Amino acid sequence: MTPDQELINKLRARRSRILDPARDALTASIAVPLRAHGTGEGLELLYLLRAQRGGDPWSGHISFPGGKIDAADSGPRETAIRETREETSLDLAGAECVCRLDDQATHLSKVHVAAFVFYLSNGSELSLSLNHEIQRAFWIPVADLMDENRYVTTVVSGEWGHQEVPAIDLLGPDGPVLWGLTYRFTAQILACIGHRIPGGTEVQIR
Repeated sequence: MTPDQELINKLRARRSRILDPARDALTASIAVPLRAHGTGEGLELLYLLRAQRGGDPWSGHISFPGGKIDAADSGPRETAIRETREETSLDLAGAECVCRLDDQATHLSKVHVAAFVFYLSNGSELSLSLNHEIQRAFWIPVADLMDENRYVTTVVSGEWGHQEVPAIDLLGPDGPVLWGLTYRFTAQILACIGHRIPGGTEVQIR
């Protein structure tokens, strides 16, 4: 079994921690697109660089596609599919949903998020068209996410004050680092193949 097949199988087999809907109603849902690339790079995850927008708390951050749950959505997975289509034109309706990751709650902002991993087994020729909310989309090999030379710390500011948090440098000097909710969901995926990143799911400030 190849490392890529091992990761997919472990994602399929994982059991997810779901928030208690009576106490922690979900407010948002995201998709984690995972593709098998034909260039020998191995499995890759799709990340977005969000555009700078006033009133958006995630303005300019690295994220996965997703957004607020709409009352018309049949459930959080449909929200993830709809938001991905709206933000990137990528239609995940026919892709395999291999698992739901552990829900994440942000204690200060009261944002409760579900995340669904979608596997695109034939994803090498995907063409994306980004809407006004997204500045850039990029695929990152899982191997790069495991490169400890990319692990850094960053200071973030908000209603919690100033705090130093673990992060991953994906874009170098030309972009922000990966941290926060997206970092924690990424940590869950890497944990499936035994790779632990600093902080991981313990980082709970947003």
